[in-house]
Amino acid sequence: MDELIGADSKSINGEFKCRVTTPSGVVHCDKDNGSPITLHGYLPHFVQYLHESGQYEGLIDNCPLEYRSNNAPEVKDVLGTVILSILSGHTRYSHAASLAGDSVAAELLNLNKIVSHDSIERGLDKIDEDDGEEWLRKVYRKMYEPLLTTPYILDLDPTVKVLYGHQEGAEVGYNPQKPGRRSHCFHSYFIGSLRLLLDVEVHSGNETAGSYSHKRLWSLIDELPVYMRPSLIRGDIGYGNEATMFGCEKRNQPFLFKLKQSANIKKLISELETPDHNWENAGDGWLGHEAKIKLHGWTTARRVAVLKRKHSDTPEHFELPLQSGQLEFQLAVPVDDKIVYEYQILVTNTEHDIPALAQLYRDRGDCENNFDELKNHWGWGGFNSRKLKRTQIMMRLVGLVYNWWNVFCRLAEPEKHLEASTSRKLYQNCAGRLTKTGGSRIFYVSAIGGEAERVLQQFTRISNFISGLISTATQLTKEEKWAAILREAFKSFGYEDSIKPLSDGCQNLLPL
Repeated sequence: MDELIGADSKSINGEFKCRVTTPSGVVHCDKDNGSPITLHGYLPHFVQYLHESGQYEGLIDNCPLEYRSNNAPEVKDVLGTVILSILSGHTRYSHAASLAGDSVAAELLNLNKIVSHDSIERGLDKIDEDDGEEWLRKVYRKMYEPLLTTPYILDLDPTVKVLYGHQEGAEVGYNPQKPGRRSHCFHSYFIGSLRLLLDVEVHSGNETAGSYSHKRLWSLIDELPVYMRPSLIRGDIGYGNEATMFGCEKRNQPFLFKLKQSANIKKLISELETPDHNWENAGDGWLGHEAKIKLHGWTTARRVAVLKRKHSDTPEHFELPLQSGQLEFQLAVPVDDKIVYEYQILVTNTEHDIPALAQLYRDRGDCENNFDELKNHWGWGGFNSRKLKRTQIMMRLVGLVYNWWNVFCRLAEPEKHLEASTSRKLYQNCAGRLTKTGGSRIFYVSAIGGEAERVLQQFTRISNFISGLISTATQLTKEEKWAAILREAFKSFGYEDSIKPLSDGCQNLLPL
């Protein structure tokens, strides 16, 4: 063995010793037999934040997963490993193997051990579909409920996930990036500006139309008291249809959607392009004009905002694909020999003026940033499975951890949203060592990078804030602590006084 390793190396009874030459000189390498270390140096602060708010225990205690075998892992071990895998940016179940043996992370999460990826897959498969949906909806609601006491916009948007292999629900549908490739469609519901996910549903790839969101959309709205409902529901062209608008009007729910340019819409545009119609400035180079129209299939006439912007490089006639898979004809309408305009048609039941409507719809583009982050930097682009039920559960778990991480990063940087590509480099680029002495545990954090000192100061600030909730307000419930954390995280939005807990355990509280 010594001949294979080299004259300056030794491997005796499993020990590892070697002498290596580097540009700076000779380095003697030896196995560290001291206290255990973890690559998740941020974990103590993150776990404290989840534990004191009741979010972590709420996920595990109410999980419908049950084992009967004495050799099976505990539920908390399975879910704790899933959470740690998602936090680490993994996109496959097999990536959880890289976590094996991390006794420090397991101890901080109160796990018996880090389980294998096979245990994760089998555990998720054992969860009943209906029970799993009810479980995660309650966990989500416990997370976002205090924020619904503030005015907010509910953003609706589907996104396509391209699939390879043989997955249940993989169908050919609208897919602008890879036409003809099978896919899943994620129908998602976000709180606008805050970039928090309220729920996500995994549908077959041919169910991209907004109508497939209706069942969950109406249940989400109907289960909320009036004072917690969104001040505006906002969606793209897939939701600008009679069924969606009628459902909103039935519930007295304000909405703002985009319309496709049908024949009657084109006729309206032509009528508005006469000299006796004045267009007002709608911002960002757009001009706007208000009208009222009843299209074919509509039950009533509705208010529309017609927006136009010069688009001189656009051909006189062209077609663009829409998210519904249909084609939008003649988007740019020639006004004269030199100027060509592109149009957007918005429909609403609100009283906002044209500039406000135009800006509100432009703000909807932030949804694409959510999808980019969730699909490319979290797990929505991976964790593929042959079973649609497991995919649905896993995508909701990814969205939940995404929300938890966003609030945690907001505690560190309240003024802005930090995407995973930035926040992981900041807050997860550190290692930790756990030592035990005199009946106490000490966790030493070693951060690297140019922002290492600032990151450690932010960790300290987060810990001091949460510890302050514990020491100065010992009577606070978990729900009240979570509301206080949300107030601190989103204080730049001016929500300090309006975010309040609406439940205490299983007891619903009335708004004060």
